[in-house]
Amino acid sequence: MANAPSRRRFLGASALGLTASLAGCLGPGGDGPESLPTLLEERIPTLLERYDVPGASVALVEDGAVTWTGAYGEADPAADRPTTEDTPFRVQSITKSVTAWTVLKLVEEGEIDLGDPIERHVTSWELPDAPYPWDEVTVRRLLSHSAGLPPGGGGEVESGEEPPTIQEVLSGEAGTPAARPVEEPGTFRYSNPGYALLELLVEDVTGRDFAAYVDDEILTPLGLDDATFDRDDLEADLAVEHYVDGTPVEATPGPVRAHGGLYATAEDVARFVAASTAGPDGEQPGRDVLEPESVAEMHEPSVETTGFYDLATDGAGLGHFAETLSGGERAVMNGGQGPGSWNWFHAVPSTGDGIVILTNSERSVQLIADIVDAWADRSGLSTPALAGAARWIRFPVWILGGIALGLALRLGYGLFSGARSFAPLSERDRIARAALAGLAVAAAGLWWAVGREFLGYFLPVIADWLGLVLAAIAALAVLTALFPRTDGAETS
Repeated sequence: MANAPSRRRFLGASALGLTASLAGCLGPGGDGPESLPTLLEERIPTLLERYDVPGASVALVEDGAVTWTGAYGEADPAADRPTTEDTPFRVQSITKSVTAWTVLKLVEEGEIDLGDPIERHVTSWELPDAPYPWDEVTVRRLLSHSAGLPPGGGGEVESGEEPPTIQEVLSGEAGTPAARPVEEPGTFRYSNPGYALLELLVEDVTGRDFAAYVDDEILTPLGLDDATFDRDDLEADLAVEHYVDGTPVEATPGPVRAHGGLYATAEDVARFVAASTAGPDGEQPGRDVLEPESVAEMHEPSVETTGFYDLATDGAGLGHFAETLSGGERAVMNGGQGPGSWNWFHAVPSTGDGIVILTNSERSVQLIADIVDAWADRSGLSTPALAGAARWIRFPVWILGGIALGLALRLGYGLFSGARSFAPLSERDRIARAALAGLAVAAAGLWWAVGREFLGYFLPVIADWLGLVLAAIAALAVLTALFPRTDGAETS
């Protein structure tokens, strides 16, 4: 009994040591008085290595203007080609924010209204029969992912294959679900096919190619000089995307462009983000491309988000997501995730602050969260929900790591002191020992069979650590069952 308090103190201190170590491996780390660019220059290379991400490009917006850009790692590791500030990335669903500007441009010109049913303007594709009425599928609901349409891709094909037409994608003939309301419109349900419909709307209303219209009306006026929907012109310079396991992506984008087909540098996206804020020389939000009221309407949540999106946002606006920070500021953001990449922008229009992060790996969401956390801290902003979620989601790893260490030290102490010995058939606590070992093994097995694949897609480093500590707990539980306390051991 006299040794029990010392042992407990020893176990507690060791557990705290492990959780501190895990915090250093999994958390953003580091404090100091450096400027934000200096901090990012120091931290991002470490984060790339920590999360096994090949490359990233970052840009900052301050007082409504782009003030800094940085590039790190490799755009193409196989060719030993570095990421530069001029490296274009496929920005994936950040494209949806540009599409929203395009649709609002048509609204301002009086060509359409946000409350119009999509069937009023789409003439180049016959809308199929659906479980819910098409007249409730409005332009506003398509922009805010609340039209009841299914999720789905854009008809991507293997490299070298002929892509389908956008009408074939919408009809469900390209390995994607058909674009039709399968749930009652009015609640959040993220949908790429909804933006394919908006692409047809732009083309049918204007009589022009979607990419050409967006370039003339949005990209060029805003000064996004290197942004384009034409991949062919960029092939030699483009950042090569990578799956979670590091394999380069070979697929060719499909015909749908409005949902995720834009290519741009981080500086281009930062100029776009800055255009939603007041400029340093008195420029209004919208920068004479849109009226400030239209920009504000895009940022206003139209529907509450659910599921995974609820972790980082409060609601979906028009082509943007929004949250209210604890300090009361309205923040807007959008993420671009697709085969081989994660991208993100976060901005506070009222202060003119923003950050853009483009990467070429599916392993990047934790890196993005850490960078957004550092940006908010150095900008004097409250912690965004994305960064907060990334913090608390690490807690289970720390707790399970502490449990694993506690089991290891408890078992090691027992063996060293002679309080435990190899006696798998011992009658002592046989049922409890068997139940503990069986439960631990079952939990670890379930994780490796089901949970790891899902979480590993979004948070691969967290998934790796969870798998490690669960396997350790299972092994230690089995060893504890095989080495029970001896009959003469103290039970305290």
